[in-house]
Amino acid sequence: MAVLVLGATGMTGTPLVHQLLDGGHKVRIVVRSPDKFDKELLDNPNLTVLKAAVLDLKDNELKALTDDCDAVVSCLGHTMDLRGFFGNPRNLCTDVVDRVCDAIQRNNPKKPVRLILMNTVGVANPSVDQKRTLFERLVLTLLRHLVPPHRDNETAATFLRREIGKKGGAVEWCIVRPDSLINAQVSNYDVVEAPTTGIFSGRPTTRANVANLMMSLIETSTLWEKWKFRSPVIMDSL
Repeated sequence: MAVLVLGATGMTGTPLVHQLLDGGHKVRIVVRSPDKFDKELLDNPNLTVLKAAVLDLKDNELKALTDDCDAVVSCLGHTMDLRGFFGNPRNLCTDVVDRVCDAIQRNNPKKPVRLILMNTVGVANPSVDQKRTLFERLVLTLLRHLVPPHRDNETAATFLRREIGKKGGAVEWCIVRPDSLINAQVSNYDVVEAPTTGIFSGRPTTRANVANLMMSLIETSTLWEKWKFRSPVIMDSL
């Protein structure tokens, strides 16, 4: 399968690229600094690298980039510093999802393209009754108004739910919401509809497991049919 990975140099994007290539998929990535990957990876004949910032691409370039893709995965996120939190682009995730969906729709693919958005468990799933304490609701409200990356995650998810919806057109989507992220190898993990813990007591989630779930959603039709148009939470198994 042909897969476009955005945010490929990130801490989840990198293991996803490795796993996809190990699985024999053709992978396209858009990165500003290809040298962050090892040479062996860059020499893989199934990897196509475009050196650019995604939002700097023109509409026709993004259209060509998504053409013939079976899936697009966005692992984009804001860097964890003051510039990443409060600098531009403040709506990175939302703007990229918007433009990618538009590019896919203009390509008019023969079958729907699977779009997977890596998000966060702090973003609510409105289709499920997620019970939050008063304090948790207060914290999330403050994050929404004071921390642009959190608001960006929310608006990106809202865009998919409201603007793309469940019409079954050119784009089918899934919003993957990991709990507390850690670095470790692939292990057993659980995928559920809603968080089983509070926002301050999350279960660890290995980044490699998040990558593995996203690859499985691309490869496995039954898994995709179960979770498309939904927002599953992934957590390492106890």
